[in-house]
Amino acid sequence: MVQAIKRDEVYIEPEGIYVETHQPERRSRKPPLLLVHGVLTGSWLWSSFAAYFAERGWEAHAMNFRGHYTSDLADLASTSMRDFADDIGVAIRQLGRPPVVIAWGMGALATLLYAERNPVLGLVLLAPSPPAAALPRRPDDEELKSVPDVYDARWWGWIAPTDELRSGLPDLSEGELSKMQEMLAGARESGSARRERMLGVEVDPSRINVPTLVIGAGLDDVIHPSEARMTADLLGGTYEYFASASHFGLVMGSATWPEVAGSVLGWLEERRHAMNAALAGAGAGIGR
Repeated sequence: MVQAIKRDEVYIEPEGIYVETHQPERRSRKPPLLLVHGVLTGSWLWSSFAAYFAERGWEAHAMNFRGHYTSDLADLASTSMRDFADDIGVAIRQLGRPPVVIAWGMGALATLLYAERNPVLGLVLLAPSPPAAALPRRPDDEELKSVPDVYDARWWGWIAPTDELRSGLPDLSEGELSKMQEMLAGARESGSARRERMLGVEVDPSRINVPTLVIGAGLDDVIHPSEARMTADLLGGTYEYFASASHFGLVMGSATWPEVAGSVLGWLEERRHAMNAALAGAGAGIGR
């Protein structure tokens, strides 16, 4: 049953991390969801997802990494993937209990770095940046040197004439393409973290023992679905594939995100009682 929701926002000090919350009007015993964005984006990416889950009884908290969207500015030139993982820890500290983390792109890899050292109840990784063991290839020196210390969406290729973008994002409407470019216009990203991902970020899958769902997108020109599949295999997780979804379409394309969200919801509902039992049994010491 769809229910009314409450929206709020939290600014976490002293780290300066900003979180948007969507909560069901009625209290729920379901685990909290933490939504983690990827490269150049922010909590705005999750507006449809967050409302969808809150309307179905799941409180959803969409965070922003340091230097992204409404969180405080940061020295992105020196920001690392481990720094982003620490930001996830700040958001979870505010929640006061381990969540299920739903993460996209770069945010998924930062989530794995967090989860190998800290308790979470489950992981949903959409088009995840692959850890080192799932990287298809290593870059050469020229490729690494070509990455600026701080880059923007134009350098990344996400601000361009609409006709060019539409070919890679066919599941986004004209309005969604316009919103994407508007929200990305002032965004900046860490080149240091980008080079880390290119070289390979080590993750120990033996330390991540929670229910895991990995989702690949057939039209993704950023994270090939074969890379998502390799990440799922590495983690011993469930893999789902959406042939008609693009990288952004997974989370904000009206032609595709409802199907993706519905699949994630079904996966969560099947496991929520076990997740609640794990939380009650292990308290703050939950591991994998």
